[in-house]
Amino acid sequence: MTDSDSSIVPVKRRNGLRKDLREIYESRNILRSLVSKNLFGRYRNSVLGFGWHFVMPIVMLVVYYVVFTEVRASPISDFWVYIAAGIFPFNFMVSNLTGGAGAIVGNSGMVKKMYFPREILVLAHVISNFIVMVMGYAVILIIIAVTGYPLDWVPLLLLPAILLLMALFTTGYILLFSSLTVYARDVQYILSSVSMVFFFMTPMYFLADSVSGVLGNVIWLNPFTYYIEAFHSMVYFGEIPEMKVLLMCIILPLVSMMLGLAVFRRLKRGFAERL
Repeated sequence: MTDSDSSIVPVKRRNGLRKDLREIYESRNILRSLVSKNLFGRYRNSVLGFGWHFVMPIVMLVVYYVVFTEVRASPISDFWVYIAAGIFPFNFMVSNLTGGAGAIVGNSGMVKKMYFPREILVLAHVISNFIVMVMGYAVILIIIAVTGYPLDWVPLLLLPAILLLMALFTTGYILLFSSLTVYARDVQYILSSVSMVFFFMTPMYFLADSVSGVLGNVIWLNPFTYYIEAFHSMVYFGEIPEMKVLLMCIILPLVSMMLGLAVFRRLKRGFAERL
């Protein structure tokens, strides 16, 4: 291959990515419609409607407070705050791990009947869940502040950045697994089983540093751990997360997006035939 030939590949890749981004922008009305459907469709015929997105986090927090302060005391002080700081981001990541894998398969009718950037299905799934999670987390922070828990607002300034990095990380692995699920439905079922492992191996109910040995190493191999520990630092401990945690929060979405986009772009041409 000559020097001129070797320079063609990256140029084509850049042009292809630029084309995809342009098509996504031109199809923004479809994206907006799908996000709206995800947000409002679930509770369309209920009395509270969209308000259920606020009620559920409050109910969950009340349950955590009663169980872990009155029923089953924990050695971690203000344990309900510790759980609340991490449980909602964790639910966002793990629910997208399982539900996001079916983002393409679950919309097979659209994929087979009309042309649009397939990435929109993934973006709609992530954006709608992200909006719900952010609203719930805002409610939780307000409740924590009202109860008199000493929040340090300086570390909380990093909160929007960590949330966005987590959303990018999530988008990357949804792109990966949703495209693989089109070709092998078993992927979604495997991820449902794996999600249970993440539930027990992510430090939501225990301190990450309290676990040592092989199990402690496994916990830090879990990518979810770094985001949960970042939220614990900012909300519960009132500290800026450790440098290794911050670096991993930045590196993970970069790797996730690069891998997810590469696989998704390669496989998406066969979606309609496989569905």
